[in-house]
Amino acid sequence: MSRSLLAVLLAVLVLGLVVAGCGGDDSGSDHPMESMPGDGTDDGMMHDSHESTPVAEGARRVEVAATSFEFDPDEITVSAGEDVAIVLSSDDVLHDFTIDEVDVHVAADRGETAEGGLRADRSGEYTYYCTVAGHREGGMEGTLVVEEP
Repeated sequence: MSRSLLAVLLAVLVLGLVVAGCGGDDSGSDHPMESMPGDGTDDGMMHDSHESTPVAEGARRVEVAATSFEFDPDEITVSAGEDVAIVLSSDDVLHDFTIDEVDVHVAADRGETAEGGLRADRSGEYTYYCTVAGHREGGMEGTLVVEEP
């Protein structure tokens, strides 16, 4: 099977999962994650897929485009202690930008742009990724490089 056919089939499968996950529930809550004790992930952190980390006033804006299985740019460099606003845009489906080690989460649905705050106090390299089912597995990751000021 060719790589392009495999990529198309994977994209169709992921889209089907996203559409299936968008169905309503009868719980009456606008935010179902608020009443749940955890989301079942190993990191123990809860992220409502549409809520973003608050942005600090005066933060440097870094634009990130999320498309099927890629971030552009796939590497971002910041200074330790710098306040940054990740400005995430998506043209195709819901995508998010998550870094577990610095508790960052930004989500943008199709045709939307969203902002979320980021501040890493220690230098190093951190992986950012999309938490939508199948996206990280499809290669949707990037690297945040945090340098000493």
